[in-house]
Formats: sequence, structure tokens, C-alpha cells
Amino acid sequence: MPAAVASLPVGQSESALAILARDGAVGFPGLLGADTVDALRAGLAAAVEDCATIMRAKGMAPSDAGIAHHVLASDDSFPDLLEDLPAADTIETFLGGNFILNSFGGLMNRPAAAGAYLHRWHRDLRAFAAGDEMRLMINMLVTLDPFTAENGGTLLDLGSHRVAARSEGERRVAIYEAPAGSVLLFDSRLLHAAGANRSGEIRRALTLTFTPPFFKPQMDHVKQLGADRVAAASEALKRRLGWYARVPESLDDWYNAPEHRFYREDR
Repeated sequence: MPAAVASLPVGQSESALAILARDGAVGFPGLLGADTVDALRAGLAAAVEDCATIMRAKGMAPSDAGIAHHVLASDDSFPDLLEDLPAADTIETFLGGNFILNSFGGLMNRPAAAGAYLHRWHRDLRAFAAGDEMRLMINMLVTLDPFTAENGGTLLDLGSHRVAARSEGERRVAIYEAPAGSVLLFDSRLLHAAGANRSGEIRRALTLTFTPPFFKPQMDHVKQLGADRVAAASEALKRRLGWYARVPESLDDWYNAPEHRFYREDR
């Protein structure tokens, strides 16, 4: 029998944590409604074109697979997703408290794109430790189309977050298959890869990572969206964008009353 990714209804963070500790991955099927998925699909299309335009202007070849990095500012649907974040309780439980966005990307997984780095086994967290004394990062994958074995459902080597190296014969490979609007959370130490898309249709997804607030994000999300916009956002969105974990740029930023400091004790 092939391995399978365990699935849960949302809101069972302790059960999800146990599955994450054992397998390294847990799924939450069908969390997002059709209107939300449609908006995110449109946002991803705009984001992929934004990234391609910048790369062409620099003489670089855009990704054949439709990979887009750091797309938070490309469409309003992306901050909206972050504000009303599905499975946020599980992320908080996994990371042991408040968390911030580390990266926000997306990909198309086009049928002719086999060979891109996302199709190779890899970990998204390069610092490895076998234990759970300090969990540093968790991945979120949001399905914008149904994920199937035919269209390149994500491959996961269950349990590989516990070992530094894994031979091919030791892998417990599961294919993540789920309807559009589903969420997959996995330990960023877990070996994973995008499956080959043999369907003839694009298979779209968003890829997010989250860390504790002391961990440096891959992008300055506050500057990316604009400090005025983030200052006016909800407390939940401020925290997730790292508003309370910023690096001061001057002594004027540093010397402030506690309620105005860039880096708060409770983050």
C-alpha cells in the first residue's frame, strides 16, 4: 500500500500536531470557498506575469513552470488570505506561539515544465535537526485546482523530517491529492517535490512559509505592502506580516516607549 497523507477537519490543532510530529504533513480538505479560490487564481496569474516582466527586463528567462516568488503585493486577495488564514491555530501550535510570514509564492506546474527545481526532492529549511526542541518553519500549500496523481499532486516523503539523509529505498512517498481550496501543512524539514503534470492542464497552487517572529523573513513584507497600509491593518495581519518584529533603521526608531517600539516583547 502506498503511503497516504492524513487529513483532518480544521480546528483540531493538537491532533494535527501529533500527525505533523509523526509524518511531517497533515491535510485540511476543502477549507476555502469557490469565490475565494477564483480570486486567488486570478491573483496568481497576475503575480506570475509580474515576476516574468521583471525577469525579462533584467535579461533573465522566466520560469517555464510558472513559479512566482514573494507575490504578496501582486493582488489584494493575498493579504486577505493572510488575514483570514486557514489553519492558523495549527501553525501557532506547531511554532509554539506567535508567527510571521516568511515567504509567499505561487506556481502553475505547467505540463511541459518537468525538470524545474520544484520537481526535485528538496527541503525548504536548510538547517536540520532531528528533534522538535525548536521548530523553525512550517509550509502551507493552498490548492487552487484539484490535486491528483495525474496533474502533479505534491510528493511527500513522510517521516523524512526526522532524518538528515534518506536513500530512495527508505522513502515513504505519498501523493497529496485533494480538491481545490484545500490546505496542506508540512514541516519545512520534510523532503518533498512537485509531481510531474501529465494532465495537459495547468495545476495551480500557492506556497507560503511561516516562522517564529525572531526568524528573518525572505522579504520585507511591511515595506512591500507599504508601512501606511500595514499600520492601518488588523492586529492579526500586522502580526503575521512582522509589524511587531521589525528591525529599527535609526536611533530614533530604537528609542521609543514600549507601545511604539519596532520589536515588541510579545511580538
